[in-house]
Amino acid sequence: MVNKYRFTRKNPKTKKIENTGYMEIRNAASGPELYIYGDIVSSSWDAWGVEDVCPQDIADFMNQIDQNADLTVYINSGGGDVFAGIAIHSILSRHTGHIKGVVDGLAASIASVILMACDEIVMSTGAQIMIHKPSVFAYGNADDLTALITELDKCQQSITDIYMQHVKEGVSESDIAEKINAETWMSAEEAQEVFDIEIDDRPAMAACVSWMMNSWKNAPKSIRTERPEDVEAREAQEEADLIAEMELMGI
Repeated sequence: MVNKYRFTRKNPKTKKIENTGYMEIRNAASGPELYIYGDIVSSSWDAWGVEDVCPQDIADFMNQIDQNADLTVYINSGGGDVFAGIAIHSILSRHTGHIKGVVDGLAASIASVILMACDEIVMSTGAQIMIHKPSVFAYGNADDLTALITELDKCQQSITDIYMQHVKEGVSESDIAEKINAETWMSAEEAQEVFDIEIDDRPAMAACVSWMMNSWKNAPKSIRTERPEDVEAREAQEEADLIAEMELMGI
């Protein structure tokens, strides 16, 4: 059975809640499935593509499923907004049912933190996880930047604490901190040495291309990505399909 879960946002001018689209959820035999296949953004106003997700999207979805249901979360994301990702991690963590997280292609940056909200983690063969230091675009005087450094350090400690909930026995906080500081990319086999995860023999999907790619220092040359023109064509078709579906529903 296929269900459509509507997404909403509050219009800053009218202060009214508006429908902004939907996510199509397929209820498999094992329970509902959630796909996080785009960038993580702070709100729907910041989304560049229809596949980008924000905390409100996830909250809308979670509010429409049985809180005790077994949930599968599929991830293929390059990450995005740190605090939005932490909020999504918190929303998923409140789910009382079992959550299985599947890395279909890439769980990088804050997407890897979202992954840690899952009770069970599975990586497809060829998929990758990347962890690194949080970063921001900065502007201001010396006092502003000093305060920002303090906030970034707190943020890094928060994500370190989250990672530590899924590490294998013997992996220390200093081990995780070292990998964060170095921007560490891990194949499924390498990630299995650090985190409690399983490896699925299915091949990984193409990893997402996003604006974050330009900010990564150690992205492996072997990472599988879609060509920019493929992404643009896919997003244009998805947007056209979404608009057509919304018109049929009278939105």
